[in-house]
Amino acid sequence: MRFYFIATLLAMVASAVAPVAAGGAPGPSVRDIVEFKKIVQPLANDAEALRKQTSPDGTRAFIVTRKADVASDANRYEIVMLDLDPQRLAEMRPAPTEVVFAFDAKFDEDSGYPALAEVQWAGDRTLVFRAKMHNDIFQVYSLNLSTRQVVQLTHSLMPVWSFAASGDLKRLVYVALVPNPPLKDGARSIVVGNQWARGVLYGQEPLKNQISKFRFYVEDVGAGDPPRPLGEPFLLTNAGLPVANISPDGRWAILPKYEPSRGPAWRHQYPLLDEVTKVHGPAMKMDPLGYFTGSTAFTARRMVAWRLDDGEVQTIVDAPDDALTGGGQSRRDKVWLSAGSSLVLAGTHLPLVDGQTSTASHVIEYWPDSRRWISIAKLDGRLKSAVSVGDRLEVDDGGKTRQFLRTGSGGWREVAAVPLAAKSKWSLQVQQALNEPPDVVATGPVGQAVRLTKFNPQFDARTWGTMSPYRWRDAKGRPWEGGLLPPRDASPGKRLPLVIQAYVYHPNAFYLDGPNSRSQGFTSAYPGRAFVREGVLVLAMRYWPLNGSNANSPEENRIFNDGVRGAVNALVREGRVDPDRVGIIGFSATGAKVMNLITFSDLSMRAATIADGDSDTLFSYAITYASSDYTWWHKEMINGGIPVRPTLASWMANDPALNTDCVRTALRIETYGKAISNYWDIYALMRRQYKPADLILIPTGTHGLSTPSERMISLQGNVDWFNFWLQGRRRDEPLLAAETHASLRAQHQAWDQMAVLKQADDKRPRCPLKSAG
Repeated sequence: MRFYFIATLLAMVASAVAPVAAGGAPGPSVRDIVEFKKIVQPLANDAEALRKQTSPDGTRAFIVTRKADVASDANRYEIVMLDLDPQRLAEMRPAPTEVVFAFDAKFDEDSGYPALAEVQWAGDRTLVFRAKMHNDIFQVYSLNLSTRQVVQLTHSLMPVWSFAASGDLKRLVYVALVPNPPLKDGARSIVVGNQWARGVLYGQEPLKNQISKFRFYVEDVGAGDPPRPLGEPFLLTNAGLPVANISPDGRWAILPKYEPSRGPAWRHQYPLLDEVTKVHGPAMKMDPLGYFTGSTAFTARRMVAWRLDDGEVQTIVDAPDDALTGGGQSRRDKVWLSAGSSLVLAGTHLPLVDGQTSTASHVIEYWPDSRRWISIAKLDGRLKSAVSVGDRLEVDDGGKTRQFLRTGSGGWREVAAVPLAAKSKWSLQVQQALNEPPDVVATGPVGQAVRLTKFNPQFDARTWGTMSPYRWRDAKGRPWEGGLLPPRDASPGKRLPLVIQAYVYHPNAFYLDGPNSRSQGFTSAYPGRAFVREGVLVLAMRYWPLNGSNANSPEENRIFNDGVRGAVNALVREGRVDPDRVGIIGFSATGAKVMNLITFSDLSMRAATIADGDSDTLFSYAITYASSDYTWWHKEMINGGIPVRPTLASWMANDPALNTDCVRTALRIETYGKAISNYWDIYALMRRQYKPADLILIPTGTHGLSTPSERMISLQGNVDWFNFWLQGRRRDEPLLAAETHASLRAQHQAWDQMAVLKQADDKRPRCPLKSAG
């Protein structure tokens, strides 16, 4: 009898779910979204980056683009040359753009690490760049713009992750990965100590699963000698990859030296260092013995000078820098002057006598040959960048622009800041808006503007949808901001299904799919404008309120829940949303927040997706042991202590995995990479209770999906998931790699079964914990 009842319900659900009609309302398909051409250099409208992408003679500039091709499952990279001839620009007739170099990247796994990067000028007729071509590892290449000849400059045995070249391209300094397998040569066992589980269990072969270790090298191009290491290998730390450096004459390199043993003393002497350490390097307080974690998120460091001819290393100033924030290790804080005879080093502290402290960092000039330095200025805030144009040095001092000129005596004097002029009277900017894709515009001396590119002529907001800013307040009165994207054929007064895409939202940056950050954004999970043709209303929202941040607060999940509830309530009051057809997508940091929302809030969410998300469960706590001091600190903060008495009860009350009986939402989980990851506990427990849950593993995927087929699986999968749960619609035509009519039918049968199980689950008694919202 029971089986007959379930079969009957399955038949009823299947008949109620309509197939997606072919040739629906106007709007982009998921493939259109995936194949949209993007600018990957510069990552944002960075004035200094655009200035550096202008040739030294000021007559042309380059832009780097990436465009996916689903048919070949490759990303095509192009270096596009732009005309900056002042006469032609003044006459509004610039020469057409020219692709000077292109290649297809078949194994381009991570959107955050494009296969063509760090393109830079070496004179007026040569470009140098780092690329992963011919299915090889990252190497450094030069491109002769006259002959189009490409020459490989480095011959590293491991991938090159950053480089710097001398002016004549005869010498390079670069940083490369160092193999760090847990089982060393000749060993038959592993002493785990305080190593991360992913590295121990999965790091024997694939580099991406190893605990990342790097080393600096110098290579003399064409000499036939192997690259020479500079210093010892070091672990990844400090908000990003380490950055290489070399003087224009190729004689010196200024490189970081990480000093974990000196961190405790320096924290007391330099408050700027202490401020960042408390947030990004809590291991010093959590585990001063280094027993269960290491200082992997943040490590005190100072800059040293390497004489490249003989490898001699010398101290510049025996003091740390001002604790990197924002741009991380890629911050512009080193400027070579006079072809390499001296260097401006910005954002460094100065040595102190025992017992003293310093609340400020400085800008100094350093002469490596004589080991002499002078102070140019004391900073009022924390350094953001330092650049030099012509005879002026410009420093961003905590958001305030300060400029300095060389004096006749060889020192410096501060002067009133004026706009830094490039050699060309025309400057570049990346122009974009919410409904205007990024393109490059040249701006003239009297404000005239000439559009130089149109990378996506197929885009039209009239058919691709128009996003509008949307603001609301939560029940506590906090203001929130997002962007509202209605379907093309939305009619007034019609209540629509809603999908909330929670991560980042910028009102002045183009919105395509996921977070429209001013840089490139992430490309996983969020279909964005692909919902326009599906009749779904999209709300892209940042996960913190306008009047402050909810990060690193025990209340951050509750604040996020308040913001989501406020948005849904406002849209329901306005008659725009059906409260019974609401879904949400969380990725990375918002994964944990979405899981908390669907577990503890009584706000109805019919469907949700968590893609490669953070997690605050006991399982995640265990598998991230020793991965990062920040990670454990954050989980303990969220859950009110560690999962043992006397804080065990608090952990149990806040851990979603221990409260999955409260979840009534159909949950799609995406996890990328073969290594064991977050949310296996949530998935297993939901399936054990016959709750609707799907887990999609992309074995070769990385956090920011980039391979076209993997992006199609993620984005189309989410369109299908929310169409099914919010609209009772299904797709019948295969679109994905290896997908068939039979596999689609199997997917629909599995979802039909989940729909029946959800009906039964919805009838269970109300969870007593549904009150946190």
